[in-house]
Amino acid sequence: MIDRILVLLAVVWLIVAMNFASAAADVVPPDVLARQTAQKTLQAIREHRDELKRNPAMIYDLVNDLVAPHFDFELMSRLVLAQNWRTATPDQRKRFVDEFRRLLVRTYGKSLSEYSGQTVEFEPMHSDPSARRVTVNATIQQPDGPPIALDYKLYKTQDAGWKVFDVYIAGVSLVLNYRNSFSSEIAHNGLDALIEQLAQRNSKGRRSL
Repeated sequence: MIDRILVLLAVVWLIVAMNFASAAADVVPPDVLARQTAQKTLQAIREHRDELKRNPAMIYDLVNDLVAPHFDFELMSRLVLAQNWRTATPDQRKRFVDEFRRLLVRTYGKSLSEYSGQTVEFEPMHSDPSARRVTVNATIQQPDGPPIALDYKLYKTQDAGWKVFDVYIAGVSLVLNYRNSFSSEIAHNGLDALIEQLAQRNSKGRRSL
């Protein structure tokens, strides 16, 4: 289930990231920007689908350039590891953040090549304009299944604009999903083993794309 959802998330996160890049230099609310460019972005992905399949490096470059800069991977890593972050060494923290980032970038890159015509609808935000944290609500309309509700959690940094730190998929936190998955591995084999496992998955995944 989570792999299928990530295919859809890759498309929506690309749209959101592109809009927040513009929002950093503009006062247009992020939900308005998202609605205005969602259709155009999805059309571009459809038009370049074959090219994305033929050129894996282009996919990773796209994700690294447009998506990754607008996520706070360190904060997401802290939330995912929870108490294990507090007991981790600085080196373990850095290695986990690096591999967790690679995991998400790899997943999004693969997912972009699997996009199959889903459309996205964004709801108007009702947050206080001065709020430092906001939720952007979206719904993915699938041609072969029921709609999927997504809630994007963002906070406004002092210098870098809006950053995504979690996504709720049909009411389930992506951060919590990874926390539950990783905590079992850490409990049984330790944090270093988890980091090594992620590194191997990332290396294998990039070669196989």
